[in-house]
Amino acid sequence: MHARPLRRFLFRLAGHLHMTVGELCERMDSHELSEWIVYERYWHGPLSENWRQTGVLASAMLAPYTRRGQAPKATDFIPIEKPPQHKTQMEETLEQMAKAFAKQQ
Repeated sequence: MHARPLRRFLFRLAGHLHMTVGELCERMDSHELSEWIVYERYWHGPLSENWRQTGVLASAMLAPYTRRGQAPKATDFIPIEKPPQHKTQMEETLEQMAKAFAKQQ
């Protein structure tokens, strides 16, 4: 999903319009979808990223109560920032962990 920004946009737009992605694709032609993309991209339409906005606010609100330079970042409040790993990435990570564990034994 992370590598497919159009698909991610379809889910956000469908949620905003209170319909499924299937319904959205059935009811909306490519011209109207293109207009939604342009509107969202250039005029920051109604599909703004709520988690990012919330993170900015939370970071700003906590900054006065933390040591200088140690305020939390806006991204600290976003639940999923990294895309899911591919199967090969998971296998590589597990192999590295197994090697590190074997060295400790």
